[in-house]
Amino acid sequence: MESPANPSLLIVDDDVSFVRAAAEIARTIPYDITLADGVHQGELRLSRGNFDLVLIDLMLPDGSGLDLVPSCRRQAADVVLVTGHPTIESAVAACRTSLLDYLIKPIDPSRYRDLLERTARKRRLPPPPPGGDRYGLVGQSATLQRLVLQIERAAPTDASVLIHGESGVGKRLAAQAIHAASGRSGPFVSVCCAAATAEQLTALLSDAAPGSGGTVFLDEITELAPALQMHLLRALENLAPQRNNLRIVAATGYPGERSVSDGGLREDLYYRLGEFVIAIAPLRERSDDIAALASRFLAELNAQHATRKAFTGLALEQLRRFSWPGNVRELRNVIGHAYLMASGDVIGDPLGQVRVTRPLQETSSTLTVAVGTTFEEVERRMLMKTLEFFGNDKTKAARALGVSVKTIYNHLAKHQNPAETG
Repeated sequence: MESPANPSLLIVDDDVSFVRAAAEIARTIPYDITLADGVHQGELRLSRGNFDLVLIDLMLPDGSGLDLVPSCRRQAADVVLVTGHPTIESAVAACRTSLLDYLIKPIDPSRYRDLLERTARKRRLPPPPPGGDRYGLVGQSATLQRLVLQIERAAPTDASVLIHGESGVGKRLAAQAIHAASGRSGPFVSVCCAAATAEQLTALLSDAAPGSGGTVFLDEITELAPALQMHLLRALENLAPQRNNLRIVAATGYPGERSVSDGGLREDLYYRLGEFVIAIAPLRERSDDIAALASRFLAELNAQHATRKAFTGLALEQLRRFSWPGNVRELRNVIGHAYLMASGDVIGDPLGQVRVTRPLQETSSTLTVAVGTTFEEVERRMLMKTLEFFGNDKTKAARALGVSVKTIYNHLAKHQNPAETG
């Protein structure tokens, strides 16, 4: 197999001895070298080829090296400015251009070599792994493809759908995918069942005008109070003549019929909601999707902040081997933290940077949280786990957490966030 091309370096400087020395060091990496002696020739070289790294003297015979920076950035090249006459003004101007570095002649060979190695490592990174994106679902694993197939089978029907899976696997995203694939013209409305009221449920179901074609997503259906479960069941039965106009999708963290035995969901309501049941596998069971997901999250951060950070192959393998008890939500949090903590453009140890250790297995009375998880997410998980432990008895949960029942309701309402991954 033919080895990949060497990284490329453009040196723009009219100092022959400096150019010779800089090129000689770069060839040992090895780099392919191109030379230019001024702004005009530098622009010409940049217009005819793409470079991984551009080394530019600040003071050139026909202008300032800063004039070349826009052309370098357009082709996403790393830029290092060099000068033998440093001034405060030139340093400030250099910093404003978001350069890789700013060197003073005579340059430190070890520091120069480190810069060359940094760009070379980035140049040799493996290409992003293939990752499909159907309805926002990223990955190529057989497990994910089966999920997409189930979504596409359920979407055009009128059947109510019950989605189950661990916290953070993407239940809300799957519900939104069902709505999108159905072609319904009405809105997607999310309801946090832990904080729902009879009035809210009645309004959502009765206000569905003929032809509206919307989708109501009942998040964490087992958190719905027993009296409200009966209210919902009756409302759904009365809705039957209009079912073509309104799709019901519910989600639970309990697998299958454990929603009834362990989660306290009425059996008749379970079967009414579960005309079509979709199970979403935890991330540890579809490790082939981890690299694609991590790359997607990093690409979103790069686009948001106009950066070019990337993972090494070893970093992606490290992520793939982790167990991810918090699933996709935890992966996103870790990538966000690793992005912020990375000092350069290469992320080589994303788990180490956030000091994540392999968590202990959770039990019904314990909660495991990865370092780097947001306070809001810790609060949400603690609340839900405590309510689950006490059988959704909000009085007992409030007593255990040392807060009032009103505080429990307030926090349940606060965590009702349509944009959150379910």
